Amino acid sequence: MSEPRIVAIGRSVPQQRYTQQQLYAHSPWERTPLLDRLFLDSPVQSRALFVPPEWYRTPRTLTDTNAAWREGALALGGESLLAALDVAGRAATDIDLIGVTSVTGYTTPGLDLLLARDHGLRDDVARLHFNCIGCHAAVPLLRAAADFVRVRPQAMAAAVAVEVCSACFAEDPDPQNLVALSLFADGAATAIVGTQGTGPMLVDFGSRYDFEHIDALGFELTTLGFRIVLDPSIPNHIAHAIEGAVLALLDRHGLTVEDVSSWCLHPGGSRILDAVQTALGLSDLQMRSSRRTLRAYGNMSSPSVLFVLAEELSSRLPPPGSFGVMAAFGPGLGIEVALLAY
Repeated sequence: MSEPRIVAIGRSVPQQRYTQQQLYAHSPWERTPLLDRLFLDSPVQSRALFVPPEWYRTPRTLTDTNAAWREGALALGGESLLAALDVAGRAATDIDLIGVTSVTGYTTPGLDLLLARDHGLRDDVARLHFNCIGCHAAVPLLRAAADFVRVRPQAMAAAVAVEVCSACFAEDPDPQNLVALSLFADGAATAIVGTQGTGPMLVDFGSRYDFEHIDALGFELTTLGFRIVLDPSIPNHIAHAIEGAVLALLDRHGLTVEDVSSWCLHPGGSRILDAVQTALGLSDLQMRSSRRTLRAYGNMSSPSVLFVLAEELSSRLPPPGSFGVMAAFGPGLGIEVALLAY
């Protein structure tokens, strides 16, 4: 049976980028030490936002919010899909499965079918749509795409992760909301998964959920729109669970942390990356792609870990025969991991 691999990755972010200083100037809140620290002393240098920050000063309905998400998700998701197909040297009609994940909005028919229609995929394309997952959704989406092509060796799948976090920003001085406003951004990434061609093999996957702290991270839909739940304890919980999740994955293949040369970790924030680095004993070099992604893009939720992998492949290509680990963190309180072979 042929092994699935990531044949290509396409990325897209909105054209308009903002520095943290520019976004700080748009803040409608009273200047406080917390606000100053979050925006002016941040590891994030710039972020791309589909919805301009001026929008947050005007009243808007949930209908307005969702319409902005839909417009942005279709634009960014489509751009990343076409970019991935171009890198892979394949046509839209070559795609046998399109899978999409997004947590920042809702539409029916789903983004998967809308993207398939808009970009020329076949009308018999298989479909998959993940919602209500969050920042770690790209990893289980890759797992589903890998399972699809593993039993169909000639098939090709497109796994699209797209988020328009800016459509969900709320004018709320709650500290958890302020943290989100200083961190999250917009973007899309598409991974083409198949058994033909080059690219890292998707060897295995694993999950670990901390049900005791399931409410520490989440996204609530209220009559006023989305409300972020972002408890300050999240980095500690992830640090406590990440080693067990990674070791369980590696043990199944007779590997240890020392056997892994490439680490692609979801840039959920600098405190999360610090906690994971300490828990796994990783070097600054092994963390470079994750920190570069956080610095250049912020936290885009589900596409972020694919941006990290693309950065790793372009700036520090792992040697043939080596292994990599992809890990993403999100609501649940969950950790999703994947073992890659180069």
